[in-house]
Amino acid sequence: MNGTVSIILPCCNVAPYLDQCLGSLVRQTWKALEIICVNDGSTDDTLAVLRGWAEKDARIRVIDQKNGGAFSARNAGLDAATGEYIGFVDPDDYVDTAMYARLVETAQRHDAEVAACGYTSFSDEDGTVMEDAGHAPEAGFEPDAKKSCFSSESVWLRMDVVVWNKVYRRSFFEENGLRMKPGFRGGEDDVFWLTALPHASRLAVIPDQLYFYRRKRAGSLSDVWDRDGWFYSLNMDRLEYVAACWKKDGWMEAAVKQGWLAHIMKRYLLSHVTSAEEIFHRLNEGKRRELAERYRKWLKEAEIAPVFSCLNKWDREFCRLLSEEPLKLGPLGRLYSALMSACSGRKGRYHRLKLLLSGLS
Repeated sequence: MNGTVSIILPCCNVAPYLDQCLGSLVRQTWKALEIICVNDGSTDDTLAVLRGWAEKDARIRVIDQKNGGAFSARNAGLDAATGEYIGFVDPDDYVDTAMYARLVETAQRHDAEVAACGYTSFSDEDGTVMEDAGHAPEAGFEPDAKKSCFSSESVWLRMDVVVWNKVYRRSFFEENGLRMKPGFRGGEDDVFWLTALPHASRLAVIPDQLYFYRRKRAGSLSDVWDRDGWFYSLNMDRLEYVAACWKKDGWMEAAVKQGWLAHIMKRYLLSHVTSAEEIFHRLNEGKRRELAERYRKWLKEAEIAPVFSCLNKWDREFCRLLSEEPLKLGPLGRLYSALMSACSGRKGRYHRLKLLLSGLS
């Protein structure tokens, strides 16, 4: 194969950022590129800027479509791609000029289906580097990720869930019928990576921070991430969808055995329910009731009992509490939980939640 990389940019109203982004792509030291820019119903000058760049560099192709969201645009790019490898870049970001050379060389050296690098986050407000939001993973290679048990050292976890710090063999998409799942209000990267995981075999990661991720851009997804309880509903959307996919495709047994199910439960449910966020206290009664019902239904359908051994004491207690239907407390139970709610840490949060949930029954 020729090592060509098809880089896909989903573009919607990003005209001010395109020169920096495309400039970083056309200057790549890896010259075997096609750059597929999908204009996703922009109403600003995005399409004109893209066409101007296409006139200057024959490697740039422009697809114009009605607005369908970033993952619809990425799917359109995937359908048009001809390269041996696939890369994704968000058009308000930019990349190191050596990024695709490093990733392709890593993928070829390990015969990897997916190779990933680290990234640097910076503020759109003043350009300062956000050290705590960057990612410099320890290098690693996993020859058979399908059989890899989840741990903090898992190569697939070190690669992060974002789609844009990686190159993928195009055959990884084609042979497994993989496409992005449109329709989520955000967080599609998590959904794609977790549903692609059972197909993955050979994975490689390098620590080089070669991608530059713009944060705090007004109107971007990260700017509105945690508004009006949307974040928690979104987490539940992802939790439900990923578990349903694993069950439908016969992967649930492996997901339990390998620890994947415990991982997504901790990431999308327990990390918020059991933390100092105390999310139920931040929602109005209607959203509180809706979220409690969704948690209860998921915990019941996911059949989580086999993963309890992966959870600590308080995670297990919170799961049992959220699974109860309906939750009723008598006078003595309410008095006990009221007294215990003054405790610090998870014990206090557990009893405050218990009182709150009993009021919803």
